[in-house]
Amino acid sequence: MHLDIEATELRQQPISPHSAAPPIGASPVAPEKYELRELLGRGGCGVVYKARDRLLDRPVALKFLHDARPTDVERFRREARFAARLNDPAIVQIYEFGESLGQPYIAMQFVDGGSLADTQLPTHDVVRVLRDAAGALQRAHAAGIVHRDVKPGNVLLDRGGHAFLTDFGIARDLADSTASTLSRDGALIGTPALMAPEQARCDYRAIDARCDIYTLGASLYRLLCGRYPFERDNLVDLLHAVIHEQPAAPRSVNPAVPEALQAVILKCMQKEPAWRYASMAAVIADLDAFLEGRRPAGATPAPSGGGLSALLQRRAAQATQETFESAGMEIVREMAAWDAHLYRVTSNVPRLYPKLDSMILRLDDVLARHPQCAWARFYRGAALFRRGRLAEALDDMERTIDRLAHDAHAQFEMGRLYLAVFLHEQRQAHKHLSRAGTRYHMAGLGGRLAQAAICFREAQRLEHALLDWQIDFTDAVASLANGDYTECVARCDRMLDRDADLDDVWRLRGDALRLLGQDPIESYDHAIAVRRSDYQAHLGKAEVYLSRGDIGEARQCLRMALEIQPECAEAMIQLARSCLVELAAADRDSRDIHTQLTAEAVAQADRAAELFPQDYEAAVTRAQALTERARQSDDAHDIELALAALENAERLEGCQNRVAYLTARAILERARIRKRLGQDASEDLALVLGFQNEGGARAEDNGPWVELFAAARAERGS
Repeated sequence: MHLDIEATELRQQPISPHSAAPPIGASPVAPEKYELRELLGRGGCGVVYKARDRLLDRPVALKFLHDARPTDVERFRREARFAARLNDPAIVQIYEFGESLGQPYIAMQFVDGGSLADTQLPTHDVVRVLRDAAGALQRAHAAGIVHRDVKPGNVLLDRGGHAFLTDFGIARDLADSTASTLSRDGALIGTPALMAPEQARCDYRAIDARCDIYTLGASLYRLLCGRYPFERDNLVDLLHAVIHEQPAAPRSVNPAVPEALQAVILKCMQKEPAWRYASMAAVIADLDAFLEGRRPAGATPAPSGGGLSALLQRRAAQATQETFESAGMEIVREMAAWDAHLYRVTSNVPRLYPKLDSMILRLDDVLARHPQCAWARFYRGAALFRRGRLAEALDDMERTIDRLAHDAHAQFEMGRLYLAVFLHEQRQAHKHLSRAGTRYHMAGLGGRLAQAAICFREAQRLEHALLDWQIDFTDAVASLANGDYTECVARCDRMLDRDADLDDVWRLRGDALRLLGQDPIESYDHAIAVRRSDYQAHLGKAEVYLSRGDIGEARQCLRMALEIQPECAEAMIQLARSCLVELAAADRDSRDIHTQLTAEAVAQADRAAELFPQDYEAAVTRAQALTERARQSDDAHDIELALAALENAERLEGCQNRVAYLTARAILERARIRKRLGQDASEDLALVLGFQNEGGARAEDNGPWVELFAAARAERGS
C-alpha cells in the first residue's frame, strides 16, 4: 500500500489516504453557452467535464468547485489569473472564470489526449513531454510564478503528443508578499509523495523555482520507475521520508533507466535546494542533451566507483554525535561532489586538487584533536586515495576498517583501494630487470588482490546500501584474485549487458583481458567514453601499445593522460621511456631527432623526479635519460647527475638489480666519454667489470649484464 494524496490543502487533522471525494450530488448546472458532454474527472473539491462552447463551436473543459471554502474559491481565481497572465502555448489556456447558480467554474482549453499519469510512453517520449513541461515552467518562473504541484496528472497531452501544463491553483507569486497567506495556519499544500522537502516542512519562505525542479525530477522518477520516490502507509511517515530520507536510486528500482537520466533525477531531487539545478533552464539543457544522445553536462552521475555519496545520504539520516560530526558530514558531501565532478571534466584534474587538499588539512586538524576518530581517518584515507597517494591512503584506511566493518560502503571503498594498489604494483613488477625479479614481486602481490576480494565479499554480504552493479563487481574481482581472468571478463560482460555506462567495469574488463594476453583497447576506450577524465584507461592503453612496439600510439595515449592529469608520475615516466625506446630504434644519422627525443625524455623524467622525489621509477628513468644525453653530448656532468639519481634509488623500494645495472651502464658511458676526450678510462672500466660479482649479474636470465660486460671488455681491449 502507498499513499497518493492529490493536490489539496491538508489541515492538521486525521486523514484517511483512501477517503472518497465528497459526494457530488446532481451534475452542476453549466452556463447556458456550454453544453456538458462527459465527466472527465473529480478531485477533493472539484469536478471537470468535457463541454461544448455553443457560441464558438469548440470543445472546452469546464472545472466546477463544490463544497468550496473561501480559500478554495480564491485559489480557483488564482488558477485562472496565473494561466491567463502567462498566456503560454504549453500551458492550458483559460477562457473564462465565473459562477453558475453560485458555483464557481473555469472554462479552459480542452486537451484531448489525457494526462501523462494515464499514458504509457517509452522513456524517450516521457523525457520529451516533461522537457516541454519544463519549458512552460521556465517561462512561469521568469514571470515570478512557482507552480508547486508539478506531477504527471498535471501534464496533459493532445493527440499529437504535445504537452500542456495545467492546474496553477496552488501556484505562488513570488513577487506578491501577501500570496503566501493562503498557505499558512498549519496547511500542507501539494502532493506529499512528490513534494520538495521545504514544501513538506511548510517552510514557505524557502519556496522558489527550485521547488518545481524537485517535483519535476520526482515526476520523472514516478514515470520511469513505476512508483513514487517515497511510499509509506501514513502521511506522517511519508512526510518524514520526504524531509529526511534519500530515495532509492532509480536504477535500483528499474535497471532500464538510463544512467544519464538517473543523474538528472537525483540532482533535481537533492534535499538542499542549493544542491539542485540552479534553474529550470539548466534542467532543460540536460534533458535536451539526453534526447540528442549527448551526455548531460550539468548532472553528475553517481560515481560508479565511490559509493560515498550514498554513504553520506544514509549517514545524514542516521548520524549521531558519536558516529559522525557535522564537520565530517560536510567533508563527505564535498568528496561525493568531487567524485561526481570527474564525469564532467575532460582535462587538468589537478585543478580540482585544492578541494581535496583542503579536506585533508581539515581532517588532519580533526585527528590532531581526536586521534581515535575512525571516520575522520577513514575519509582522510579516501581523500588521499583520490589524490594518488596510495601508500598513505592504505595506512589510514587499514587502521580504521576493522572499526567500520559493518558498513558496506566502507568495505567497498577499501576493496577499491586494494585493487588499485594491486594493479599499480603489478605494473611495477614487470619493470624488473630479470624474470626472476618479476616472479618474486608478483608472488607478493597475491595478498593485495586477496584482500580486495575479501573486502568486496564483505561489502556484498552487507549489501543493503550497495547498487546492483557493485554487488556483481565484487564477484568479478574475486575471479581476478583467483587468477580466473576469463571468468572475470565474463562477469564484466554480464554487468555491461545490463548497463554499458560503468567505467570501473570497462576498466576492470580491460585489465583482465591484458592479463589474459588479449586485446583490451576497446574496453579501455569504452571506459574513456563513459568518463572522459579516466586517465588510468589511457595509461592502460599506452602500456599495451608499448608492449606491441607501437610507440607513436603509446605516446599519444600518454600525452592524453597528462592532459587530464598533468601530475601523473606514471605517465611522465612512461613518456620518457617511450622516447628512449624510440631513440634505440631511430636512425643513427638523425641527429635532430635524437636531440629532440632525448630532450623530451630528460624533461619528463626531471619533472617526475621533482614532483615525486620518493618515486623509485622517476629516479631510475631520470638516470637513464641523463645517461643518454651524456652519450650524445660527451658531457660527463650528466653522468654524475645520473649516478646521483641512482644513489637515491638505492634507498627507495624497487628493483635494486636494475639500479646496479643502470649504475654500471652510466659508468661505462663515462668511460667512453673519457676515451673520446683522450682521458684514462681504465678505472671506470674496472668498476664496470667489478659488477660481475653482483648477485643480479649472475642470475639465470642475465642477458643485459652479459652484453654490458662484453661491451666493457671490448672498450678495455681497444
